[in-house]
Amino acid sequence: MTAWLRLLLAFCLLAKVISATAAEPDFSPAALTAALAAVKQGPPMGHPRLFKGQADFAGIVAAASSERAPGMKALEDFLHRTSVRSTDTSFLRKAPGTENIASLSNWFKQERALEGMAESALAWYLTRDAWYLDELRARAAIFSPQIMSSRCKGEPTQTRAYAWYFALAYDFAFTALAQDERTRFTDIIKACANASLNSIVKDVVANPRNGVAFHSLGKFVGALLIVLGDMPEAHDWLMPALQTYAANLSPWGGIDGGYSNGTSYAHWDSGESLLIWDLLERVLAVPIYQKPWLAELPRFIAYTLPPGTPAGVFGDGAEINRKEEWARFGKALMSRYDMPLARWYEKQLFGDDPSRLHALLSPRLPAGAAVWPFGEPDSRLFPSVGWAALHSSMADRSRVSVYFKSSPFGSLNHSHADQNSFVVYAHGRVLAMDSGYYDYYNSPHWRNWYKQTRAHNAITFDGGKGQNLGENGLGTNAYSGKITQFLATSEYDIVAGDATSAYGGQASIAKRTLVFFKPATLVVIDQLASTTPRQWEWNLHTTAPLTLKGQGYKLALDGAEMCAQVSAPELLSMQAESGYIPMPQISTPVGPHYGNRFSYRTPNVSGLFVSVLRMDCSTVGPALDFGAGETRVNVGFRTVVITTDNVVVK
Repeated sequence: MTAWLRLLLAFCLLAKVISATAAEPDFSPAALTAALAAVKQGPPMGHPRLFKGQADFAGIVAAASSERAPGMKALEDFLHRTSVRSTDTSFLRKAPGTENIASLSNWFKQERALEGMAESALAWYLTRDAWYLDELRARAAIFSPQIMSSRCKGEPTQTRAYAWYFALAYDFAFTALAQDERTRFTDIIKACANASLNSIVKDVVANPRNGVAFHSLGKFVGALLIVLGDMPEAHDWLMPALQTYAANLSPWGGIDGGYSNGTSYAHWDSGESLLIWDLLERVLAVPIYQKPWLAELPRFIAYTLPPGTPAGVFGDGAEINRKEEWARFGKALMSRYDMPLARWYEKQLFGDDPSRLHALLSPRLPAGAAVWPFGEPDSRLFPSVGWAALHSSMADRSRVSVYFKSSPFGSLNHSHADQNSFVVYAHGRVLAMDSGYYDYYNSPHWRNWYKQTRAHNAITFDGGKGQNLGENGLGTNAYSGKITQFLATSEYDIVAGDATSAYGGQASIAKRTLVFFKPATLVVIDQLASTTPRQWEWNLHTTAPLTLKGQGYKLALDGAEMCAQVSAPELLSMQAESGYIPMPQISTPVGPHYGNRFSYRTPNVSGLFVSVLRMDCSTVGPALDFGAGETRVNVGFRTVVITTDNVVVK
């Protein structure tokens, strides 16, 4: 090798190292400490801190009177309609609590009224209308005495809300508040931090997946960034809080952007964190949106909640069509990323409430094409959470979507005992559903149906027995699943999972392989074994009853259909039931549910199910051959060959 060539290679290597270093910001405790020190030693930053002390942060104020004018009008109407000076506020004087569904509902109303205080401050800042300043003061006058009389003692969900919304109101109304009013606001933040911040930090250090503690910590970090320099204690409190928060962002997923608690909590938790992340960037100059998990979160959201989806995916709250929330949080999240996928996604969303804080305070959306980005695949694996999203075409709102889960997080927290389960959506309709409703955490329905394996499209045995939920029945990651194979091609996708561990010793083999032939055929292979003979069961949950059709069953919905053929080496029995036992405790009507259980007629130490679901019943049905040592499934021009060790497409 010549000297010149060696020099060139050395230069290229150095350039690569410099590029990699530049692309990986430092979020270490030392870097965060230095960022705090720089703010402390630099010139004082004015308010609003959310605008980096500027009057208009990259056109957010200008947007309020132009493209966001409808959102501003909606916010103003809402504040006038719910003014505490002209409506019944008796619910605000009830003691906050979360011990049952009634007290929880009342607390949510109180928290919304608190948020209205911060919204009033923003409305004043954007319009300079004194009515909103008076409304802010009226709301503060209701909450302040009860907070200060208790020294902000209470549950973290309450203390964090008091600190956060008083801080936001302080930030936007700062120049209009007299000194004694500013002191009153910072005294509340101080009282709430004194009451619970230290214990919250300890709780997160002990268990980063303590969701209440983690999100409480985030709200306190945001509040303290707002009063940094205005409240002497803020700097010292921020040091451990910020380091703990950044080190554990996010405890529910890895560098692929996954969120194990499900799509509903991915939206709720990230949506409620956006302004906190903005403060980290604008006050401390910490590029938090480049942190690996957060940098990939938009991709996870786009693939698991693609435009036109009829429901969420996995975990608590996923069963509801949350179109407004998906659009509102989705647009707000994507506005913070300069990437083609984000531009495409936000342009597919509509029906959102544009009056909420995270919408009005989002960066102005950059221009971008509304076409599916070139080079993005239609299917993706998110290995950190054990999810696979298989789509016939991401660009098509009428796509067929298959979601599969076999997660290392198991049934922990808001996840369910549904390892190796799947759901199927097609043409904007739910075909194979996750059943049950999220009435509230640890309700009788949540505990005895919703969380259980039998509520999902997964394997049970001996009358609905399923995966282990841990000693207290609330879920655990000790009994988990894992993805063992993923292959995405233009013609078909394959994903496989091993849920043996999830059954806690009740099964010695629990493997499931999905082969999705695009655009509309799904083959599901389950290979099972146990040292004890089991009556194996294959569960399929639907929103309408199955009717007999040929050798299988048909589900017919308005605009969508599914033909299902469930087979095994021996004859199966089929049992269908509707509704739920116990029923969820919610006031809204419960949608239809039909549980279809295909069972071995006699117990067996091994089990094999081969199921073919066609989302286009006009296609030719499958041909199966359960041969000795090898099972073959002919689907169209392809054959799936199943052996003990492998599943191959030929």
